[in-house]
Amino acid sequence: MVKYLSEEWAAQAKKKVLDELDQTKDLKNMNASLLNVVQNVPPDQKTVYFYIRFVDGKLEELLASPDESIKQKNAEFTITGDYTTFVQISSGQMSSAMALLKNRVKMTGNKIKAFTITKPIDTFNMCIKKIETEY
Repeated sequence: MVKYLSEEWAAQAKKKVLDELDQTKDLKNMNASLLNVVQNVPPDQKTVYFYIRFVDGKLEELLASPDESIKQKNAEFTITGDYTTFVQISSGQMSSAMALLKNRVKMTGNKIKAFTITKPIDTFNMCIKKIETEY
């Protein structure tokens, strides 16, 4: 079991996505980069940054770290929210679109493009939820 948002978790998530998801069928040849700003991470309520980048449906980067240097990645979308909400999304309890619609997360970036990638992002989340994770 790995700790959610740890470097080990990020490495396992990247491997799982690359091994299990089809670039065309599952990820719709998506080109997007997302910086998730996860606030109030226990036990000390710190912020952790979770960055993912897809090129033609292939996961090119997946990083998770409390190091603010990840913010320099110049992501197309920035999604900010509470740890509890990100746990619900990553564990499959809530879709990313529902989190946006319920104002559980705030997003910056092209909203029209965001809605075109919600299905592949939810497929990504359904894949990583299979990792034995300690939340």
